[in-house]
Amino acid sequence: MLFCYLCGFNTENSFAQSKNNLLAVVVMVQGKNISLKGYCIYVKDGKEIREELTTDNTWGWNFRGDYIKEVEMQKISGDAAFQLYIMEGKDAATGKPVFESELVNSGKQVFYKKKMK
Repeated sequence: MLFCYLCGFNTENSFAQSKNNLLAVVVMVQGKNISLKGYCIYVKDGKEIREELTTDNTWGWNFRGDYIKEVEMQKISGDAAFQLYIMEGKDAATGKPVFESELVNSGKQVFYKKKMK
């Protein structure tokens, strides 16, 4: 069974007020049960913000900011495999994946770090 859940935004007004990009950490899961832990560091208005990402059977986090700097995700329990995606764009329609991991079935850490130009 293949699942993809991407959390929504609180209000429509958040789109109108923000000039920042839509940033998303998405996990595609193949299987029934999984627990994940990790973190995301994103940049907003020049400041780094770190968010802890811990979840059981829910697979998406959204932020508003300039870009995602770094993400680490690891399976801590469950029978499912997962694949990590990092998305960035002006809105949900133009969001593009900037990273896609391989399918991970073990407790191996998946790590993304933005390449700075």
